Amino acid sequence: MGERFNCDLFKTGYLDESGDEGKKGSKWFVMAYICTKEGKKIAKILKKTKEQLRRTKKGERWLNRLGGEIKFVGFPDERLRLKLLENLSKIGFEARFIAIQKDGKNIPEPEKFQILLNLLAESFSNHQCMPSKIIADKDYFRNKKICSLAVKNYEEEAYGDREKKKVSYEVFVLEEDKEKENYNLKIKIRHENSKEHPELQAVDLISGSLFQEFENNDKTYTDILRKNLKIKGLVKKIK
Repeated sequence: MGERFNCDLFKTGYLDESGDEGKKGSKWFVMAYICTKEGKKIAKILKKTKEQLRRTKKGERWLNRLGGEIKFVGFPDERLRLKLLENLSKIGFEARFIAIQKDGKNIPEPEKFQILLNLLAESFSNHQCMPSKIIADKDYFRNKKICSLAVKNYEEEAYGDREKKKVSYEVFVLEEDKEKENYNLKIKIRHENSKEHPELQAVDLISGSLFQEFENNDKTYTDILRKNLKIKGLVKKIK
């Protein structure tokens, strides 16, 4: 990996989604991403929330049914869900998303790559830190052989009076056992169970909040997140 790339060895990116991929079901599909090294803080907030949920039979049954995992959908205590979102927003990470209006079409797999490609493009143009690895919820990619996000033929040059940089590169989502080439940068992608990663559960809560905004025109949850959390995103239609 060349020195031109600024990767943070302590930060990990996390990917999750909300909505239905197929033609039927939801009108919108939302993919969300966070990059953070604050896993301990997230885990502490979720642990406290679980303790509060277990004080009621309804909350305890819900947690047991999910194997102890926190999810946005079906959360049994609205007041506690709002407080949970507020506490997560105060940690300080940024969230990115892509909201897709399906128009009765399936979500093709390449659309799921797009949030990563946008992330790279923004990181290159603004010289932001990139994560050392990316963890996707096990259901995010249908193709479980996907293993890396790679960049090659990277070039940048200054131009203009203000010394802006023009950047060019090729980016690939690599599969296992494919021909190995020389790349400027490779970021490993892992497929993991969200039960094992509080950070993935946090992304689920964020993507679920965004889904509510687009699917049901309900900003109750995103208004709380945006008080403290920077959320950047794209809205698009399937062509």
